[in-house]
Amino acid sequence: MSRITASFRHFALTYEPVQLSNREIWGVAHQVRNQLLDSPLDRRLDLSAVEEKAARFEVNGIRYGVLWDFEHDVRNAADRQVMGVTEYHDATPLHVLVSINGPRLKESETLLRSTVAHELGHVVFDAPGWLAVRGDAFVQASSEFNPGPAAKWDPKEVRANEFMGALLAPAPLMRVDWLRLVKRNRLPLSAKPSQVITGAPAIDGAALDPEAAMELMYGLGELYGVSSDFIRVRLARYDLLRTPRPVSIH
Repeated sequence: MSRITASFRHFALTYEPVQLSNREIWGVAHQVRNQLLDSPLDRRLDLSAVEEKAARFEVNGIRYGVLWDFEHDVRNAADRQVMGVTEYHDATPLHVLVSINGPRLKESETLLRSTVAHELGHVVFDAPGWLAVRGDAFVQASSEFNPGPAAKWDPKEVRANEFMGALLAPAPLMRVDWLRLVKRNRLPLSAKPSQVITGAPAIDGAALDPEAAMELMYGLGELYGVSSDFIRVRLARYDLLRTPRPVSIH
């Protein structure tokens, strides 16, 4: 079984990531996605293949294994039920453990897929530092059902969320599918194309009929196996759909 390899800018002593731009995070997601999916043109991440394909990693020269558990309820260190947890324990010094709350998430494949992708973000960006330093006997990062303000602004969680978005709905594929939808539905174009994806048309959200917009989001969500809200965020990130609230791309 081959290892998934990835690299990004990091601190030499701790192996923790430096402050990465969204574009850099998208680049890492691209590296991982190309090794997880059978074809770079596949839209939907196959959840049944994750446990096997995402079992061995080499990130920035650090090698480690990943042990997955999809079968049990999951609680974090504060004993709160959560969607997923990625953790390191010195009892298994060459592995990180990823627990996905399968019993709670089995009714929502879209939420299950995004949780798996989010935890993969912790596997890629946080695990190398945990294993390289091994200063703590136990380290944990968890995905809350209802995250508070601290979790929403935690750099590790923000980074894992951005990785998740680019892993499940990457910019190059979204550009192709968005262009197809724009032409097919004759959507009204913004005067300025996307400032993120070169040559891609952008749409002003205020110019779209709300029902038509919902239908577009739903169709793309079905294609990528994610929710309509997920698609809306990615379209804004890539400056394909402009909403009143600006979204930073840095």
